[in-house]
Amino acid sequence: MRKFQKYLILGLILFLILSSLTGCGSKESSDNSSSNEMNLAPTEESKKERGNNEEASPLEPEKVITTVYIQLKTTEFEKANKDLNALISKNNAYVENSQINYNQHYNNKSYRNGFYLIRVPKDKISSFKSGLNGVGNVVSESTTKQDVTSEYRDTESRLKVLEVKEERILALLSKAGKMEDIIKLENELSETIYEKERLKTNLINIDDKVDFSTFEINIEEVERLTNQETTDTTFGGKLVNAFKNSLFSFRKVLETFVISIIYILPFAVVIGAIAYFVIKFIMKRKK
Repeated sequence: MRKFQKYLILGLILFLILSSLTGCGSKESSDNSSSNEMNLAPTEESKKERGNNEEASPLEPEKVITTVYIQLKTTEFEKANKDLNALISKNNAYVENSQINYNQHYNNKSYRNGFYLIRVPKDKISSFKSGLNGVGNVVSESTTKQDVTSEYRDTESRLKVLEVKEERILALLSKAGKMEDIIKLENELSETIYEKERLKTNLINIDDKVDFSTFEINIEEVERLTNQETTDTTFGGKLVNAFKNSLFSFRKVLETFVISIIYILPFAVVIGAIAYFVIKFIMKRKK
């Protein structure tokens, strides 16, 4: 019995020792994990900061020439032209070129077609484009962008080289004593100045095209605007559009029929008169 009690006491002592060791180990591991989390936290924050900086950085190059092509249709050409001019003034834009053709004929009517080349400040592109919806019915739209950053930087570098060359030629010219040397240096100076001014003009043209985007707008005058149906158009809307299209087609067929009769009427009268006299002449001979 005493022997059993000794073993029981020894087992309890071992259990307590193991329990204390396990507790210390778990505490150390929890401390280590918390310290690791603290060490990882700045890394995660720095990643987030880097991600935000990357999203905020502009993807578009510094020097980009933007050209927008838009085709409009309208039943009121004069009003569309007036609204377009008002939109141009509102957005501080200007017309670089415009052309209106009057020689398009359809259904015995003359329809106009207008082409406009408009320069719009790049900070007014969205405002100007949204305003075109009030000018006419937009049927097509496309945008092209041309990156000219490398070309611009290359031109700037060449310009700096020419400026340094001009200064050196002027320094040599001030020290030249022979007439032939002076003439040679003056010719070289003239070519350098000409090339320098040409490069400056190129830079000015690029800046102008970058600062003022180009809108190529075509306004087509039509008799009737087609009904635009989308995936959101309801069945009732489709029925209404079909009914309107049917009435329009019937009216056009009726108009064409009446106009055709008017065209044929003089010929029918002449042919009928001739047929009348021929038949009358034949009847007389038979008698």
